[in-house]
Amino acid sequence: MPESVHVFATKFGEFCVRYFLIAGGAYCFLEVVFRKRFVRRRIQHASPPLAQIGYEIGWSMSNTVCSALATLLTYRLTQAGRTSLYFGLADHGWAWVPLSIVLCILGYDTWLYWEHRWLHTRWMFRHVHSVHHKVGNPSAFASFAHHPIETFLGNLYFVLFVVFVPIHPVALGVAGALMFLYGIVGHLGYEFYPRGFARHPILGFLNTATYHNIHHRDLRANYAAYLIYWDRLMGTDHPRYHAVFDEIQDRLATDPATDPGVGYALS
Repeated sequence: MPESVHVFATKFGEFCVRYFLIAGGAYCFLEVVFRKRFVRRRIQHASPPLAQIGYEIGWSMSNTVCSALATLLTYRLTQAGRTSLYFGLADHGWAWVPLSIVLCILGYDTWLYWEHRWLHTRWMFRHVHSVHHKVGNPSAFASFAHHPIETFLGNLYFVLFVVFVPIHPVALGVAGALMFLYGIVGHLGYEFYPRGFARHPILGFLNTATYHNIHHRDLRANYAAYLIYWDRLMGTDHPRYHAVFDEIQDRLATDPATDPGVGYALS
């Protein structure tokens, strides 16, 4: 097998395994096996229809192809000595390993916020980002349901990062895994963080499934990916976020035998 094909196929297979294992596992756990147990934690009233799940998976597979191609590009650049990847964990000091993980995540968080704002301009939304927003009530499978151009923009960050910033492949893998998991959490359609989390002075800066679910219903707010400080700084956080989060917590005190009144209003 040619080397390039091997690299591409390996990355494609790795992503598919993670995607179907984690996103698929979360979906089966919440929507099939324990659906009745967690119904009061559903953010919106209805569960996503199967046709939507197929749509999410289909576009996620196009995402996987694009991401595998970006990995192949990074591999080629590394072979040519054009990246700052290093392969001895202690080469830049042990402290740099966790610091590079944090820097990679924070940098991508900033990149995604401003990329997301751009994707919501008229032309980009109509021709690119609308693929993701055709899903108004997302499931875990929706995390990577993006147009190839949107996927390219996200992958571009990682290519530039490894070119200009020294990082070990293990650190890069850890950062990628954390962002992968948090992307799925944001699209679960269920809220599992405890009461008071959204209003906590520190933890409240973390994105939640409720926060991102609101964005799928109101395109003018909540653009953040992992941390919501850019939304707060730019005034793009939804004014009803805390109220909606509290409403979901209030449901947990209701009698599970009664209609939990799942759903929320944004005005």
